Amino acid sequence: MGNQTEFFGWKSNPFTFDVIPEIFVGNIHEVNQILDSINNRNKISFIVGTTGSGKTTLLRSIETRYGNDGFRHIIFISKPPKAPEDWIKVFKKVVSGGFMSSIFSRKDEVSLYNLSDTVNRKLNGSKCLLLIDEAHEASMDSLEWLRVMSDQVGGITTVMAALPVLESKLKDNLETFLRRVSTRIELTNLSKSETRELVKRRIENVGGSDIRPFTQDAIEVIYERTGGFPREILRTCSDSVQNAFGKGISTIDAEFLMENDKPAQKMPLEKVSELSDKQRIILEALSKKGELTPSELIEGICAPQADGYTSDVCEQLLEGYKDNENAVRSVNNLLNRLLKEKMVERRKVGNAFKYKVAPRIASLLVHA
Repeated sequence: MGNQTEFFGWKSNPFTFDVIPEIFVGNIHEVNQILDSINNRNKISFIVGTTGSGKTTLLRSIETRYGNDGFRHIIFISKPPKAPEDWIKVFKKVVSGGFMSSIFSRKDEVSLYNLSDTVNRKLNGSKCLLLIDEAHEASMDSLEWLRVMSDQVGGITTVMAALPVLESKLKDNLETFLRRVSTRIELTNLSKSETRELVKRRIENVGGSDIRPFTQDAIEVIYERTGGFPREILRTCSDSVQNAFGKGISTIDAEFLMENDKPAQKMPLEKVSELSDKQRIILEALSKKGELTPSELIEGICAPQADGYTSDVCEQLLEGYKDNENAVRSVNNLLNRLLKEKMVERRKVGNAFKYKVAPRIASLLVHA
């Protein structure tokens, strides 16, 4: 039978999570907004979306689009600098041997405090497009220095992609940055026709034809199961193709999906929005910190050094439970409810259970 790709007549698996800038589907109005913002040289723009909504693909698509069009310099940052000083390293790495080859020569003695002047001098009127992915992982100190750069360097246009949690962090800790955001778009789930288009373009990209081996009714099932979230679409299609190959089936229709594929638990956005505050705190903590026991979860939120959590969040989670044993029991009960709803998964480690967010729920969370 050969391998899976040979069986379906493809050059490779079309449904990997590889970022393909040329294949960005959906959110046409929102994409045009961000492109207009870039063309107008607005200082800072936001691309906001849940995990797997296509933020990185859009950023890479923008990088490709403007590579030879309007911007002499493009800087793509896959992870934002944690420390302010790392902004020096970012520019040094990008410009070494290029248009600003002398920007960080020893005589310049570049520091954070003269970085803006140095960049302005070396840009000399040319334009730079700064694309920052995973911006929600940046520290507030680092973002404050980015604000300074944005204010003081005339030629830099910045587009940042982030989970929605970044906006709440900025509102609480760095509102001066938020006020500089001229354009904000939110990537949402795809429509049924856009789901078909994503599958089609992925298949054609590896030498296939249209949506084959999927039928139109199969696409409708895939859309219903995934809610139109790009990463979930790719995951479902990949699993279906693998299942069909194993059974020697060359056409994947709705009947095949219903009878042979294990359907994902349908979890519409409305249900996630109905979570209690405590349930949401737990899911967000697990999404951010990974697999935890109930005790570890409480410590991760309530310990003095807890990253990203305030005492108010801790009090909200443990309201009425001053005794640690009762608090753990309460959190454990909340986790068991989430487990029954298939929002979390667990495994036994020694005498305890460790919990993590179910993969499908991670794509639907508003925060992470």
